[in-house]
Amino acid sequence: MRRLILSLLFVVAPAVAQGVADRVLVGYWHNWPLSPNTMRLTDVPDAYDVVNVSFALPAFPGSATMQFTPDVTTYPLSQEFSADVAALQARGKKVLISVGGANHPVLVDSPADEQAFASSMLQIITTYGFDGIDVNLEGDSFALYPGDTDFRSPTTPRIVHFVAGLQQLLAQLPADFILSAAPETAMVQGAMTTYAGVWGSYLPLLHALRSRFDWLHVQHYNSGTMYGRDGQVYTQGTVDFHVAMAEALLAGFTTANGIAFEPFAPEQVAIGLPASVYAASGGVTDAASVQSALDRLILGAPSVGYQLANPGGYPSLRGLMTWSINWDVFSGQSFSAPHRAYLDGVFLASSAPAISAAQGGSVTLSLTAGQANAGRAYLLLIGFSGTAPGTSLPGGARLPLNLDPLSYAVINPAFSSLFQDFTGMLDGAGEATAQLVVPSLPDFVGVQFSLAYSMPPWDFASTSVTVSLTQ
Repeated sequence: MRRLILSLLFVVAPAVAQGVADRVLVGYWHNWPLSPNTMRLTDVPDAYDVVNVSFALPAFPGSATMQFTPDVTTYPLSQEFSADVAALQARGKKVLISVGGANHPVLVDSPADEQAFASSMLQIITTYGFDGIDVNLEGDSFALYPGDTDFRSPTTPRIVHFVAGLQQLLAQLPADFILSAAPETAMVQGAMTTYAGVWGSYLPLLHALRSRFDWLHVQHYNSGTMYGRDGQVYTQGTVDFHVAMAEALLAGFTTANGIAFEPFAPEQVAIGLPASVYAASGGVTDAASVQSALDRLILGAPSVGYQLANPGGYPSLRGLMTWSINWDVFSGQSFSAPHRAYLDGVFLASSAPAISAAQGGSVTLSLTAGQANAGRAYLLLIGFSGTAPGTSLPGGARLPLNLDPLSYAVINPAFSSLFQDFTGMLDGAGEATAQLVVPSLPDFVGVQFSLAYSMPPWDFASTSVTVSLTQ
């Protein structure tokens, strides 16, 4: 273990840039006033990692040419909107332009429409500096024609040409340009019972661009009951519904006509939820139930209901999406506040946020990596240089911690009394505890220690916690 630790500390490198968080909170921003409120982009709470601007719309009904104009009530000058996009990006946020919505069908029916869609969206993206595009097509925008039975080779012109138009657009943008989608459950998981009309209609798009999607956040609301991959029916707004719908993407499923839809990687999957009772007609779920579902999906927590096909869970599940930021703010951040705290602390928590610099003290660190990581060796690291941009690990993970001389002290036996159980083995539940013991350091008031852990072969990175030295 010591040799592995030394090899890690000598070969890791700082991340090149601050990318998208490993566990994201995504929210939609209304480009219209007073429903329920009027917000500038710079009013978006810091809890959100990704802001989806709603929406780019057809230039006229039935058009494939897209347009976007910032709401003049909020932004009398479009330059102000561009400046606010840049301001969010300077805060480390990603700003995407979302296409579609429930009320404005986007109809790409021909090669000419493909070109019109791609060229008009490219102009919107370059004009305002968006980081990505979110596909939010509903209803007539995406419905299978009779006889279109195989998502691997679709024949519905509207779907074929939209996919081609989106591919044309992406080919003109950088490789790190973000692609996401927010289909309704009927359009994805609905294929398990029926593959026709809107049922399963997103599968051709998801299949064609599965390696290109950064994440998907299916709308787990306004859904009604749905079948899970286990053949059972689940009711929206329940823990089992969220787990079953998410695992359909995480483990794959078979469509009603017998074709296997392969799973997406966990880091490509998030869960879409309404921000409050005002935001959707069905599917609203209290924070405790949402987090119970996340415990089962991320940590493999036991269940008496829906049973995971992968009992260990999916530790790299990407996070949550909400409709919408405006409704969340209207409700006093009743969505983003608890779920930001959960996502930030799902793998690592501390017993206290601060220690008296004058008196010294200790903090207990609780490591929770889930059933999938039970029995693995771990290394808990500490630093005083912050968490961004973090450190790229040899196994591909990004540790949210900047390594510095203090990090190396963890493996020095001379400091073992300060860093108790910073190395060890996770138990059968994938858990462990460690203790940071700080002596009296009266001259170091205001110093902040950041902590995070990984495990050989360094393919896993926890969330981070901060402990401050106070008076």
